[in-house]
Amino acid sequence: MPEWGVALLLAVASLLWSTIAIIASPGLSRYDEWTYIDYSYQVSNGIIPVQGDDLSEYARQAWSCRGMEGDIRGVVPPPCNEVADHPATDWPFEGENYNTFHPPLYFAFAGGAGKALGVIGVDFTDGARIASALLGAAGAACLYLAIRSWAVRRRNSVGATLIAMSAPALAQSAAIVHNDAISMLAGAAAVWMAARIFKHGNHGWVLPFVLTALISTTRTMSVVAVLAVGILAFLVALFQDEKWKRLKPALGVALGTALPYVLWTAFQSSRRPADYVPSITGLSTEPFEIGDSLAVLNTIVGGGAPWGLTSPAGDWYLHPDLNSGLLEGWSWMLYVAFLILIPSALYVAVRNTGPARHLAILVVILPIVTALIVQGREILSNGAYFRAISGRYAITAVPMYVTFIGILFERVKNKCILLVIGLVGYAALLLSPLL
Repeated sequence: MPEWGVALLLAVASLLWSTIAIIASPGLSRYDEWTYIDYSYQVSNGIIPVQGDDLSEYARQAWSCRGMEGDIRGVVPPPCNEVADHPATDWPFEGENYNTFHPPLYFAFAGGAGKALGVIGVDFTDGARIASALLGAAGAACLYLAIRSWAVRRRNSVGATLIAMSAPALAQSAAIVHNDAISMLAGAAAVWMAARIFKHGNHGWVLPFVLTALISTTRTMSVVAVLAVGILAFLVALFQDEKWKRLKPALGVALGTALPYVLWTAFQSSRRPADYVPSITGLSTEPFEIGDSLAVLNTIVGGGAPWGLTSPAGDWYLHPDLNSGLLEGWSWMLYVAFLILIPSALYVAVRNTGPARHLAILVVILPIVTALIVQGREILSNGAYFRAISGRYAITAVPMYVTFIGILFERVKNKCILLVIGLVGYAALLLSPLL
């Protein structure tokens, strides 16, 4: 079978999961899905919302009628049949959209899909979720091809991709209205870009700039994996000949990250009320003072950093309708495997002199880069810091993690073991909504 055929099969497998998840979990994800539905809906109607705007009546209706697990600060949405009788302030977080600082590309795509599919009777929210499913499927296909660019055998590449697909945070993002849906694609871009620079010696700047700009225009935090590649390329270039030539991809990544972010932030900030304070403030943050520096440092390089990405114990990202003991068991194994990967990567980074050394370094620094960006932005923008960095912010590292796992398994004599592991994880994911 040609490579594109294998990639297509993985995309179909991703779409199968998304279809099951969308049908099995109509309720909204408590990870702010109502704000993303509102953003997409507004954009589909030619409106760019501003932070602090009331959620549209459609978003409030979706929130009330589809439901959500639990409450937020003791507040639940009004009943479905009373939506029209309540002001927006009766919903959690005062019915406000506090997430419009995000760049617009995902919302234009999701909103367009929701509106287009509405013509054939598909509810707008389901249509927007289908847009996320398509992005997740594209990410699975591209990740397989990116892993192959590291000369990893086909079976190990498929197994590694299936493991990434079965990571709950990535799986959930392919089934809800959320710009995290770009995470698999963004991670795959980072894996491919790392191979392009460190394995194949291509130091062009145009593609790194274009890819990074597209990611940065879709979700700012999703750029962290590519940004880590750019940082490492910059540091490596400083100690090699032909510095200017080798610095070009790093400069392309830097420009692709900064340009969309600065332009969009300036545009939205100019429209936001000067005295605006998001209603979500304080939910997971604390006001920052100099004496809090050690607490912040702990979230960057200590126990509070997202080394193992998402933990089933306290950093869970999956809707209850999709969860099961089977999937939690798989997720714990995945969480522990990712933690073990860090010292393994450190060992390879010290002992290896080939291209895999650079991939190992990326595995180690990605959680650090993520935490630095998250805390730095929060401190500079809001004068606050996160008590802990959610692994959800680091999920673009999953493709890099599984690529490194694929390379490690190249030395295992049994050629099928990683494929079997990947199939087990994917089966646990598919079966979970049925259990």
